[in-house]
Amino acid sequence: MEPQLPPPLASFDTLYCADSLEFYPHGVSQRLLIGTYQLLKTGDLEENTADSSQELSSADAKRIGRIYVCGVASDDSGGGLAIVEQQRIETSAVFDIKWSYNRVAGRELAGVACADGGIHIYSANGDSKDSFLEPLCSSVPESPSPNSDASMCCSLDWSNRIAIHCSDTPHIVASHSDGTVRLLQLSDSRIEASSQWQAHDAEAWIASFDYWSPSTVYSGGDDALFKGWDTRTGSSAPTFSSRRHQAGVCSIHTNFHRQHMVATGSYDETVMIWDTRAMRVPVAEFNVGGGVWRLKWHPEEPTQLLVGAMYNGFHILDVAVHGLRPLERAPLPDRAAGNVDGKVNITLQTSFMDHKSIAYGADWCQSHQDSSAGWLVGTCSFYDHLAHVWRRPEGLQRDAAH
Repeated sequence: MEPQLPPPLASFDTLYCADSLEFYPHGVSQRLLIGTYQLLKTGDLEENTADSSQELSSADAKRIGRIYVCGVASDDSGGGLAIVEQQRIETSAVFDIKWSYNRVAGRELAGVACADGGIHIYSANGDSKDSFLEPLCSSVPESPSPNSDASMCCSLDWSNRIAIHCSDTPHIVASHSDGTVRLLQLSDSRIEASSQWQAHDAEAWIASFDYWSPSTVYSGGDDALFKGWDTRTGSSAPTFSSRRHQAGVCSIHTNFHRQHMVATGSYDETVMIWDTRAMRVPVAEFNVGGGVWRLKWHPEEPTQLLVGAMYNGFHILDVAVHGLRPLERAPLPDRAAGNVDGKVNITLQTSFMDHKSIAYGADWCQSHQDSSAGWLVGTCSFYDHLAHVWRRPEGLQRDAAH
């Protein structure tokens, strides 16, 4: 049976190339952030700065970006949805946006990884529309040129995704295009680097925490290596290094419902599921037909995995675990000899193919307001500079529960 292909419900032209999208995780708001990246040619400089409140120097003008704050609301006809811009922030080109899913000292924070090499932290005011995000602090590493390839920050992640690891001084991990990974710590309104190490011999596309054990950091690079690091030991050597992927490793995401389960994605078009207790080989693999840039586990359903597959659209995979009910939040069973519990099976549930360019940013809406409709999803693509919202086809959630 062919998977259902959901239609787009609303779209938004980001003007600049779109590469990251994150829904607001606090409360029931259907607000989202969209990050963009624009590589300017010399002749574009005067035209772009004339229409922008941002003053660009010659050093950072080559890569500019915007953060859009948008709301998803009913359109004027009352029968559909609209993506409505509420705020835009001019910045360096954006590579990644990640919310802190738990409040930090009572504040709702989002981190942004930019081409200037920096991690920029914004504080959110959920009661405001036109001034929803305000800058809080930044950490930009020293570099000979703020626009050099060696300084670009490619990704970030927060250590406090799971409630038991909430902290008023969380750590943030960042990966860079020179192959380095930085560990930072947020305290009050400051962000300071704790350590930095050479993790890869090429671009470090992704760095992520093991949310169940935040002293463990994972990284993936254009050298096709997936690595683990114990930050307690100074990260002088990886705890493991896998070349199971056949091309650059672009995405890593820990399943925050099921301990010991981590998903990785690569330019080799393959999603791999790993048991963190035995990292020699993955426990399951699935080819999605395009380079895997983004992986997002569902906010409430442990088996559902959203995939941004670059040149082959966006997909929702069901990652079923033998011995666990689909909605059961429990550790991945230990696959002892002869024990079938813990066997992982991956199936394609649906695909969204309406983007006409590189499929990059993707996220689940963090609240499900209409239980009679499918779960809301947001996605964005690069050269056609479009963001779409669509729904997982109705019935998939119920099917997964049986």
